[in-house]
Amino acid sequence: MENDSRAKMVRSAVALIAARGVNATSFSDVLADSGAPRGSIYHHFPEGKAQLAEAAVQATGAFVLSRQRALDGASAVEVINGFVELWRRVVIASNGASGCAVAGTAIDTAPGDQLIGVVRETFRAWVGLLTEQLETAGLPPARAAAIALTTVAGMEGALILCRAEGSVAPLDGVAAELLRLL
Repeated sequence: MENDSRAKMVRSAVALIAARGVNATSFSDVLADSGAPRGSIYHHFPEGKAQLAEAAVQATGAFVLSRQRALDGASAVEVINGFVELWRRVVIASNGASGCAVAGTAIDTAPGDQLIGVVRETFRAWVGLLTEQLETAGLPPARAAAIALTTVAGMEGALILCRAEGSVAPLDGVAAELLRLL
């Protein structure tokens, strides 16, 4: 039960931060969305909202890595398409209203804050995995690293544009250009 409450709160924080950012997501919002008992938020996150945001970033990072690792050994096109499809599902499920909890945290976090380090490591892990997968698919290391970075940056930017447009069209446009890089 206790871990279930924590997991529900983290899932709610991921969804709310992806849609609103950290600053516009309160403990009350997370409790209302998750249905967790009020006392449990302070039990699981005694250090406050930054601790909850860190858990949301880590959960998002782990989810993306897990999904992307399923593509180990895939072609370069499949690797990029897999990463893009992950985000396409987010945009479609939210009717263009949601993006990425990691980006939502990055935007609302000061450069010197400890939380930005968690964001940085998450993005680096994604780029690192994509680089490895693209190298395994046959791209030279420097090219694989450049395309991996461009893919993560392109998707994060596309998610912001999708939110502004309320449509998946910007993501599709960026995805097509990413595939041309291959």
